[in-house]
Amino acid sequence: MGLLRTILAIAVVFAHLPFGGSFVFIGGLHAVQLFYFISGYLIAHVIATNKSYENPLKFYLNRILRIYPIYLAVAFLSLLYAILINQKFLDLYQNIPASADALLIFSNLFIFGQDWVMFSGVNEGHLVATSDFKKSDFLLHTGLLVPQAWTLGVELSFYALAPYVLRDKKMIFVLLILSLSIRWFLFNQGLGNRDPWNYRFFPAELSLFLMGALSNQYLLPFWRKIISLAPFRALPRLATYLVICLVVFYFRIPVNEAIKGPLLFSVFLLFMPLTFLYQSTSKIDQAIGELSYPIYICHLLIIRITNDMSERLNIFDHFGILCACLFMSLMFAYLLNRHIGDRIEQLRTKIRGVRIKTANQPLFDRAG
Repeated sequence: MGLLRTILAIAVVFAHLPFGGSFVFIGGLHAVQLFYFISGYLIAHVIATNKSYENPLKFYLNRILRIYPIYLAVAFLSLLYAILINQKFLDLYQNIPASADALLIFSNLFIFGQDWVMFSGVNEGHLVATSDFKKSDFLLHTGLLVPQAWTLGVELSFYALAPYVLRDKKMIFVLLILSLSIRWFLFNQGLGNRDPWNYRFFPAELSLFLMGALSNQYLLPFWRKIISLAPFRALPRLATYLVICLVVFYFRIPVNEAIKGPLLFSVFLLFMPLTFLYQSTSKIDQAIGELSYPIYICHLLIIRITNDMSERLNIFDHFGILCACLFMSLMFAYLLNRHIGDRIEQLRTKIRGVRIKTANQPLFDRAG
């Protein structure tokens, strides 16, 4: 699923472009939610197959090393760019109450709480909870150095639960029912389709992580038995191509979204184990997948810089800006991976221990 993860990251890049890229591929919202599925699947897999993660502290340390070094590098560069170029960023901190300053500083440093910034606002000089972050005297999310990292706040909440929940299938189903009930309640209250409740509220989004975990626990063994039969050995490759085509051409499918969205999720959950197995046989797929996280983390900084440069140079070629943002995001992601990710990966490998590859069983990638 390496190429698939990178395509999803690129879908988010398109969604954040300021001239209507939201409907390219599957759009930003669906891309983020499919990442939740993938995260649940991968974390369930590594917890089940790596004995070193029987110690939750080792699991947490490995997650920290996976997420924070690249995030902090991009956050530092974003802060440097804001100090040198974007004075409005600093002005926000001078105008909001101290409690809002504390929330933003803490979440920028530790990522935890960035998703809750999307449920916060300023009203008459006070930090308040709000059902619509746009109805605020100041837009607090503009004080995030890496604004898209709010999704990492959601993922970190899942990681905090994972070592204790994913080993107990009964607990998985109990939490899944509770999470789906919360999602139903939000829809019943008219909030389920509204930002930020439609994909930023962790108690509702937990269901997606858990469904990804169940895909690993129940469907992976099923598909392994199927592809052990000679006529079906090409299924991982074919399923990967099918899911990639669905993701890339989703916006062209002439079906009502109320049907198309659930169909996308169903197909994705069904075939996700096959895309995972395909990655074990393709080094190219693994290498491309390693770029997905740094692309996701760096792309808004690249878009910000590219837009500022194009305005100063009076360049308004949307296609040219899109290509420049995509190319620069890929190059920056490669550099982040090579100079930070690869070095940190050596330390992560020592923590989780050496694992030998067996038939039809992938080696741990960077998600491990």
